[in-house]
Amino acid sequence: MSKIFTFRILIIVYFVGIVSTAWAQKDDFTTWTKLKLNHKIDSRFSVLGALELRTKDDIGMIDRWGIAAGGEYKVSSFLKMDLGYELHHRNLGDSDWKFRHRYYMGATVSFRYQWLAVSLRERFQQTFDRGNTESRLRSRLKLAYAPSKGIVSPYFSIEVYQSLNDAPFWRAARTRYRPGFEIDLAKRWVLDTFYCYQYESPKGKHIVGVEVGYSF
Repeated sequence: MSKIFTFRILIIVYFVGIVSTAWAQKDDFTTWTKLKLNHKIDSRFSVLGALELRTKDDIGMIDRWGIAAGGEYKVSSFLKMDLGYELHHRNLGDSDWKFRHRYYMGATVSFRYQWLAVSLRERFQQTFDRGNTESRLRSRLKLAYAPSKGIVSPYFSIEVYQSLNDAPFWRAARTRYRPGFEIDLAKRWVLDTFYCYQYESPKGKHIVGVEVGYSF
């Protein structure tokens, strides 16, 4: 019993240390808001769309507007593929804005055991920014409590960005830790509320987000 108690204390101290370190840095506080659309063509193929708004500088100004379009194909009960395009209109400050283009492709493996839903997503993305090209691999592991009955599903995900340009492979360029709740508002509507800490040099981000999804 004493060993279990000591182990729990060490776990608590460890996570308190992580949170304290994160807040001790001069990180930014931001918000992300997104509307997602999902149109199911048939049992395997779906067309996706999204409209997004992000803020920055402690919610002092708009960071970017974004629109996205793409599709998903369900290969089997545990594997789906996705492909999409994003257009970002970014705020550079001093009334200067710019457009940025991105495409992505990826695959998600998922399975469920009783109330636990697990998914692993691997996504390649390439961003074009005024003549510069950035290539990254995004790896995301997501765990969710998904009861057979109920409208609320809490989850936690961790996502690691790896640069495929000049940086050494397996060196994380960015890491996101995201706990949240998915809530079934109605038959076609889903609400996703979350907090995300993004660790990235030289400045991290504390993100509060809301995503609304509509399926038809």
